[in-house]
Amino acid sequence: MKTIVINNQKGGVGKTTLAVHLAWYLAETGLRVLIVDLDAQANATDTLAENRGQITAAELFKPTAQIAPVRGNGFTLAPADTSLTDVDRGDAVSILTLRQNLAAASEFFDACVIDTPPSLGLRSVAALVAATHVLSPVYLEDYSLKGVRGLLQTFLGVQKRYRSEAIFLGLLPSLFNSKSPRQRAHLEQLLRDAGKHVFPGHIVARDGYAEAVAERAPVWTLKRRSAQEAGREIRSVLAAIAERLN
Repeated sequence: MKTIVINNQKGGVGKTTLAVHLAWYLAETGLRVLIVDLDAQANATDTLAENRGQITAAELFKPTAQIAPVRGNGFTLAPADTSLTDVDRGDAVSILTLRQNLAAASEFFDACVIDTPPSLGLRSVAALVAATHVLSPVYLEDYSLKGVRGLLQTFLGVQKRYRSEAIFLGLLPSLFNSKSPRQRAHLEQLLRDAGKHVFPGHIVARDGYAEAVAERAPVWTLKRRSAQEAGREIRSVLAAIAERLN
């Protein structure tokens, strides 16, 4: 099972929007998809409520938790709840427990997408340890760009400590305002400073994503022009992600 973790220790960079659309996209290609919501804010859980499975995300940190697919929906959600905040105060052994439980679930799923919280706690570390692939959406503003080096160092540190073989897919510019000279300059700076670590393409900030979340449907299925434009753009990015998973 390919396990892709959407990770950035900063909030407001579009992690959940990317995670839910990646789950929708992979399910459309015929894969059996598990999405794990590790963010206690539970935004992915709210959007994908009809795909809710029997096991919560917090329960995946307990030994021998078994998750089965929801029938007929194409993918299954391990939902967030308030008990997730207790996971970060738990035993570090549960870092490996998540990986073990997801490995056991590979009998039922082809791909797993993990949405992570905007902090580097036990949940985020466990997700990075369980990952086969990691993708980091980044917002092209000063404070966000200053954290890019820390993102890479965190990934490499976890990889070394836990002997992980996860592949870093890259830094994905997200919520990009193509009309902003400042953001265009920041994109050029990012490409200069971390070019080999930048994922090809970007996600443009469009109103269609807010509508998609409200409708609980992929942005490319909506009829408004802004949603259709967003759909074409993000499907191109998602296709590139899926290609690299293979």
